[in-house]
Amino acid sequence: MIKKFLSIVGLASISIFTIQAQTVQDIFGNTDYKVTWYGIDYSHAKIVGSLGLFGGKTPVSPVDLRDSYYPAWNYLILDEPEKFNIAKMIWRQTVTNDMSMIKKLNASASVDSVEVPITPYYTPQEIQTFISAYPIENKAGIGLVFITESMNKLKGEAFYHVVFFNMTTKEILLQERMRSIPKGFGIRNHWAGSYFQVMDYIKGTGYQKWRTKYGSSKSAPTTNPNAPKW
Repeated sequence: MIKKFLSIVGLASISIFTIQAQTVQDIFGNTDYKVTWYGIDYSHAKIVGSLGLFGGKTPVSPVDLRDSYYPAWNYLILDEPEKFNIAKMIWRQTVTNDMSMIKKLNASASVDSVEVPITPYYTPQEIQTFISAYPIENKAGIGLVFITESMNKLKGEAFYHVVFFNMTTKEILLQERMRSIPKGFGIRNHWAGSYFQVMDYIKGTGYQKWRTKYGSSKSAPTTNPNAPKW
């Protein structure tokens, strides 16, 4: 009985260690780890320049951003799964959606200092601080989130941090800061076009470049056997 108990404890310890010992290479070929899409985090987003110009002819207030557009930009991904296909974006057969945590963070985001005069630049240490503060407990696998850094109507650009992280330890596995150009009519579609460009880039060439940069020959084969076909 004691030997059996020790064996169970040993297996549990190995399992926990395996979960916590994720590396960036596990993103590119280790299907034992499921990926969970948490959504687009706007809780640290800044509008560069005058908010009065952000919506063009449509006036937008900080409260409008938080209460209307932050959820609208996230729900659009769920409403149009073929266009905003997260699994295809990262060459996986399936990805779990769990946007409840980001929904709450966005809803409680401060609107007092959303306007800034110049484009901010969040450091890797700051991004890790944001991820470490996520109220995620008893979760295993790889988390994926886009952290919105800024949106600039005058320059026609937006910056997002694409972040993969260990859901158990909240340690960042991969982080890339990406600039994109918004496209589309109406405030919702216009700025949704900016994150769609990021997704399209990742699906097209970004994933392959990251796999070459971060992946090992063992975990990153030339052709990903689990990559969706499109």
